[in-house]
Amino acid sequence: MEAYRFPEYYDIAFAVDDVAREVDFFEAAIGEFSRVPVRRVLEIACGTAPYLAEWQRRGYRYCGLDLSPAMLAAARAHAERLGMAADFVPADMRDFDASSIGPIDLAYVLLGSIYVGSNREFLCHLDRVADALAPGGLYLLDSVVWFEVWSDYRRRWTRRRGGVRVRMTYRAEPIDPMAQTYNEFITLDVDDHGTRHQIISRVPTKIFFPQEFLCLIELSPRFEFVGWFNDFNLAAPLTPQGRHTAILRRLP
Repeated sequence: MEAYRFPEYYDIAFAVDDVAREVDFFEAAIGEFSRVPVRRVLEIACGTAPYLAEWQRRGYRYCGLDLSPAMLAAARAHAERLGMAADFVPADMRDFDASSIGPIDLAYVLLGSIYVGSNREFLCHLDRVADALAPGGLYLLDSVVWFEVWSDYRRRWTRRRGGVRVRMTYRAEPIDPMAQTYNEFITLDVDDHGTRHQIISRVPTKIFFPQEFLCLIELSPRFEFVGWFNDFNLAAPLTPQGRHTAILRRLP
């Protein structure tokens, strides 16, 4: 993914509006559904680790997994600037060694960042997460499932930081309707103190629909489905719109 080679611009484009509110939701889910005490958390596709400081502030140990060397270098530099101890693992989410991560009590992935090409690869991913996750621990998946079946899934916004402006354009274009695969296009139009760049990324990945996702969890011998939740709020009504989080729990 070309945009991952420019973590400073990616970090601006995908800056988190309210990290504390999202981690509040994670803690609420832990209190409601986790069957183990949580001390160490794993963020899959962690990018530049924007949640690191908030987790550490609340007393958790943070571990981030990502395939991009540039992103992990930026995440490590972020931790060093903050003076915080954290763990970072370079690995493919579809096939990683749990021993390289160590035991974890909670796992999560954000912004639909599950990049697999088939249901089989997704089930392999679940197995790898289960290898690291304590029995009774939770796995939270944000925006992985497509609830708005007829949406064109196009988004655009502009963010600014320190004299740098980044306009982000997202679109999804089908590859194979039978395989439910599509190309995820991200375009970053950057104005860096007057110097302009355009960064275009294309990543093939898979669509998951709600009933298909539930069937896959039923096929997995290692997770059970806890529920869907909207917009980082355990009490919000479930609607097709918004950001949906699926909560899974590791079986004994």
